[in-house]
Amino acid sequence: MDTRDVVRMANQITDFFAVYPKAEALDGIAKHIHATWEPRLRNTLKAHIDNGGEGLRPLCMEAMVGYFKGGKSPNARRVDPTRSDAPKGAEPSFALGGGDGG
Repeated sequence: MDTRDVVRMANQITDFFAVYPKAEALDGIAKHIHATWEPRLRNTLKAHIDNGGEGLRPLCMEAMVGYFKGGKSPNARRVDPTRSDAPKGAEPSFALGGGDGG
């Protein structure tokens, strides 16, 4: 894929997350690109950033520079397996046999 297209897509993702608080935006951009882009696209983005990142939004640059630094970067996702942010309480409902309820 052309670098111009990768920059356009990265900026679209950045525009989506730009309304979030900065820490959440940085995390969201990096996680979205990690989760949805194949390695060739991420490698194209990294090479472009290594060459100055012309055309990328500053928020995207900040998020992805942190992402490409690896696990010790401030943007790295740290998961505590004993803690869950999922709501507690209700079980899923499968009324009238819908969903996976049979």
